[in-house]
Amino acid sequence: MRLIRTLLFAGVLAGPLFGGAYFLHYTNRSAPYAPAPEKFDLTALPEKTLTFFVSDDGPSGYGANDGYLSVLAQVRQAAQAWDGVPGSDLRVAFGGQFTPDTPQNGPGAQVVFEDLPPGVYGYGGPVSSGGLNTAGASPFFPINLSKMHISRDLTQPPGPSFTDSFYLVMVHEMGHALGLQHTFTSSVMSTVATRATSVRQPISADDIAGLAGLYPVKTTVAGTGSISGRILFSDTGQGVHMASVVAIRGGAPAVSALTLPDGTFQIDSIPPGQYFVYAHALPPTADIVNPKDPDGKDVAPSGSFGTLIYPGTRDFLQASPIAVMAGKVTKDINLSVTPKASANIYAVSIYSFFGNNAVHPGRFNSTNTKGTVVASGAGLGSNGNAADGLGVQAIGGAVSVSAVRPYTANGYTYLALDLRSNPMGGGGPQHLVFTTSGDLYVLPSAFELVAADAPAVSSVANNADGTVAIAATGLTERSQIYFDGVPARSQSIDVADGTASATPPPGNAGQPAVVTIYNPDGQNSLFAQSGSPLTYTYPDAGPTPVTVQPATLPGASEATIDVTGVNTHFAAGDTSVGFGSSDIFVRKIFVLSPTHLLVNVAIPAAAARAATEVTVMTGFEEVVLPLAFRIAAPVPGKPVPYPRLFNAVTWQQGTYPGAVMTLYGSNLQADGSTPIVSFNGQAAPVVYSSPGQINLIVPSQLPTGPAMLVVQNGSDMSFPVAINIDPPAPVITAVAVNGREVTVSLTGFPADAHPANVTARVGGVSLPATRVTAESGVTRVSLSLNANVPAGDQPLVVYVDGRSSTQATLTVSP
Repeated sequence: MRLIRTLLFAGVLAGPLFGGAYFLHYTNRSAPYAPAPEKFDLTALPEKTLTFFVSDDGPSGYGANDGYLSVLAQVRQAAQAWDGVPGSDLRVAFGGQFTPDTPQNGPGAQVVFEDLPPGVYGYGGPVSSGGLNTAGASPFFPINLSKMHISRDLTQPPGPSFTDSFYLVMVHEMGHALGLQHTFTSSVMSTVATRATSVRQPISADDIAGLAGLYPVKTTVAGTGSISGRILFSDTGQGVHMASVVAIRGGAPAVSALTLPDGTFQIDSIPPGQYFVYAHALPPTADIVNPKDPDGKDVAPSGSFGTLIYPGTRDFLQASPIAVMAGKVTKDINLSVTPKASANIYAVSIYSFFGNNAVHPGRFNSTNTKGTVVASGAGLGSNGNAADGLGVQAIGGAVSVSAVRPYTANGYTYLALDLRSNPMGGGGPQHLVFTTSGDLYVLPSAFELVAADAPAVSSVANNADGTVAIAATGLTERSQIYFDGVPARSQSIDVADGTASATPPPGNAGQPAVVTIYNPDGQNSLFAQSGSPLTYTYPDAGPTPVTVQPATLPGASEATIDVTGVNTHFAAGDTSVGFGSSDIFVRKIFVLSPTHLLVNVAIPAAAARAATEVTVMTGFEEVVLPLAFRIAAPVPGKPVPYPRLFNAVTWQQGTYPGAVMTLYGSNLQADGSTPIVSFNGQAAPVVYSSPGQINLIVPSQLPTGPAMLVVQNGSDMSFPVAINIDPPAPVITAVAVNGREVTVSLTGFPADAHPANVTARVGGVSLPATRVTAESGVTRVSLSLNANVPAGDQPLVVYVDGRSSTQATLTVSP
């Protein structure tokens, strides 16, 4: 995207330009532009977490083997996809059901069901935003409420809800609700025509970059780089507004950004490597909300132009690759583009056929050497003929297009693309380039190059122990068995035998659940069995009544709610609890048994006084208690302890017997008296107190697990809050350094810790464990220092499953 071949690298990544696909406002009228996106204010969200609630006025029609519980489960799965995105500070949670007329004052997100026009699966985005917020590093308009609007009739697409297409619509619309607009890289935020993600990989690199740019973490994200530049019209020299600029390489997802009114852009969060960069105009099907000017008026995209590849060519063979380096910005990647009336080719989809079932995006099994996929889209051809001069080629050397064969079906013209695979080429997403004498169209992730056929389920049978026996073809060691879109609780797979045993998630009596096998390459058993899937029917386990106590709490409170059930199957990580309002935040769920929960909740002082419904959901096992919980007026002077303690010496989390810990909150001390703090009724010595802070010593005889903490401030008593009592923190006993390789020895560290669950922080930089070994009570964790670790004496802490060790000092050589 520029005519000069010299590439400039900035020393560090710059701040975000907000050139991504966001709901933007321009706060000034000339360059350099100061864009402000609409996004949620993380300081207004408890623990930076946005909770999605689903309307209890659900869909009106379902197909076979479908139902509301499956819909809820897919929304929950979608929330998990957006939760914890690398580089994003936003957390996303599922809150169960809500009654649409429930008053609530906190920022929130909702899923509602409506009658939508044919062909419209759903839509989403902010519906209420506040005024410009300039308190942080970058200005923004805080979202008060976002909604996902989903078709009420699930007998039509995107239904049924157990399919991957429905799930990906949920992920897509949830992305809109978070503040993302459409992209053109076949990511989950692309329109359905080009979207190419899967259940096993629901979001792509472009989606990650988009959310990380909107809600960036404060610390530098190691391992990615950026590309910046400017797109200008060749005839006027004016900047092109809302051009889509894409960084792409063979066998990997593309990453993109949109240009500002002066044509400038910056693509962030790009994995290091060699990339081609191209710019294209928004297609007629873009469906993007225009940015607003300072007066609230639309700032429309510039006119259409011909797609161009850096440094100014329409031929990828003549294009210059761009080097992306971790922590660097490759600058001055500029292009001068030629205006044109409109795009000729757009909205192209690639299909494969499994029997009579068309699957998008297509799959090509490279072990067959030859294969065919089908292309459909605007401008590819008409009346059974390909467009004049049409050529199709693949980017990279993994696949080649050997022939293009147009044909007609149902009155439409399609292209059969004959493919050949290169045995030395890699797998993954394959990009296609369509050219005519007057147009160039790039389709990222047009199809997937796979190394095996899709799986298929041949039988499903109930075992006496409650597990399900499954016979299937195409199983791998990494196959995942799903029941109606929810992963099995546990599974074992015998690849050689073609059999598997799985424990289904809990469900309600008589509920049919479609059994689907998803492989890591994105293929699943519904490719060939969507018309006749095999199902598992849940047995009758009896009624599942649930009670919650207390059923009323005031605003401005932190408390633990006791939840008890009968015939329930509560499980850590699988059970969610919601209270039907964004004003009630679930901080933590402690699973004491399959029938007993402790739920820490927070209610702000400004919470609406209202009765709400309670949802307790495990798998598909759902209990809804209408109007079962009430928010009352705040109680002045009542102590409110924050249910998370910090080590007063090391400032780390992890509450263990004998530790000196700091407790924060409000009204913790009244009238200068010394507060009384107890854990399960055992008094904790208080060494310092003020209305907002107490330093205390955790009683030495407390067992591990949740303990109920209560504060008596001298005039009133807090509600009990559950605090997890941990074993003592692992102790770093030695640190050995060999060049950039470090071995940390620890005692009190889990001997069976998996390296994937172990990390370390050195000088503020997070590092994964490369190896974990244990011998004679000492665990050794191996690390490799990367270039982001600063030189000199640096603090070192090791983490396992969120628990931190004691701190040591590591001397890092330059």
